[in-house]
Amino acid sequence: MENLECTVGKDGLNFQCNLCDSDVVHSMAEILLRGLATASVDSTTGDIFKSPSSVAVGMKSELAEYLIQRSMTLVREAVDGGEDHSEQLIKASTMPTEFLSDLIDGFVASKRNLLSHVSGFLSSETRLNKIKDFIQKMEMENFWAPDVREATAGTILKSIDMKCIIHCPERFDTQDKLAEHRNLCRFRIVNCKNDGCLASFSANHIEKHDSVCPFKVLPCEQLCEQHVMRCEMDRHCASVCPMKLINCPFYQVGCESAFPQCVLDKHCSERLQIHLMYILELTTRHDAFVNDMNQRLHLLEKAQSLNELSGALDNRTLTLTAKEQEAKIKKLEQDLKVQETKLKKLESEFKSGKEQCKTASVTLEKLADAARAR
Repeated sequence: MENLECTVGKDGLNFQCNLCDSDVVHSMAEILLRGLATASVDSTTGDIFKSPSSVAVGMKSELAEYLIQRSMTLVREAVDGGEDHSEQLIKASTMPTEFLSDLIDGFVASKRNLLSHVSGFLSSETRLNKIKDFIQKMEMENFWAPDVREATAGTILKSIDMKCIIHCPERFDTQDKLAEHRNLCRFRIVNCKNDGCLASFSANHIEKHDSVCPFKVLPCEQLCEQHVMRCEMDRHCASVCPMKLINCPFYQVGCESAFPQCVLDKHCSERLQIHLMYILELTTRHDAFVNDMNQRLHLLEKAQSLNELSGALDNRTLTLTAKEQEAKIKKLEQDLKVQETKLKKLESEFKSGKEQCKTASVTLEKLADAARAR
């Protein structure tokens, strides 16, 4: 439906559609919960008497009231010609989640206590963990129910979307006409028609969702005749698809053809002789290889036998040489003993000759003495 500018009211048109883009409302509701957690943590940091849970109830009411009042004030000032908020209002209609985040940042900043302003704390990991933990706590306890948050987000959205980009401004004079319109409104909630998908969204997102829905049935990406869910497409193409490319079973012997697995039998039938030639060539190469290995093995065995024989001959030679040397040593020992015997005999004869010389000398002296006496 064509977008129209929002109007405060028209005579007799008392029934307004006011349906909103559900995706935007949902995102804004998540931002509201995070904003409440941030404000509750920052306002109680270092306070031993307060905790985020103890201030969350009052903080929730303050936050909702602040956001609604602040958004309405911006719109009123823009309509009345007061302060120039044109940039903010353009952002509100085109980027409502960013606009809401800016408003919440202003609220959170007004709630920070002294310790929260300490340098480095606002970006510290401890603070972020506390905020995350408190968000999980509130979700588990359903502290701020999603439908209540979405209602608050919808109220804010309707007040700031002056261009009527993300909500429907249509008004009608009867409730029946309104009901008829809501059955066709581009912001009506619809369910995904794909079997197995439980998603619901505004009708203006049908094409967007359909383009990513994991349960959408699509023609096979490899152009087989089957239709497959998007979430099963990768598995189908990689395993059971008849058009999956495979290598020839005789790839290892030389056939490097690749083809859809549905034509495997045809390929093998048409290239039977070629495959047989590949096998014959492989067998021939294998036989040649075996023969070559056998020859190498024979040479190695022969070389080993020669080495063993050479080693045996070397051992025999060494043994004979050792025996010869032992015989020579024994002969030398015997000769040495003979020479020792001869030496002892000479020593004995030398001593005997020495005694005889002494006796002869004494005899000569006696003869000399006798001669002088005459």
